[in-house]
Amino acid sequence: MVSFDSLASSLLCDGKLAQLLLEVGPGPHSLERARAILVQDGEGDIDIERINQGEPALLLVRTIPEKARRLVMALTENGFNRLKSIYPARSGRQDGSRAPGKRNLQVDADG
Repeated sequence: MVSFDSLASSLLCDGKLAQLLLEVGPGPHSLERARAILVQDGEGDIDIERINQGEPALLLVRTIPEKARRLVMALTENGFNRLKSIYPARSGRQDGSRAPGKRNLQVDADG
């Protein structure tokens, strides 16, 4: 079984796209509500992949950084607090690593 924490710790930077990992449990913050928030902004491409079949659902979202920032705000404003976002490295390295002394920007709304 894939857990949010194990998957969140293994995310690597993509060269161009931001990635959001979202945990969606049953109830008022359902999978349908999460998907509606993710697709509400028609600007830019978005790829939504469900990582598991069980509950809670884990979604991996890939999109442009500007849209990812808006989605993080919208998701947290709507009560989704188990998410992690990681943005492309600015150094241009293919492995996503950064120059010494620089950190990748990431948001962990869970705490």
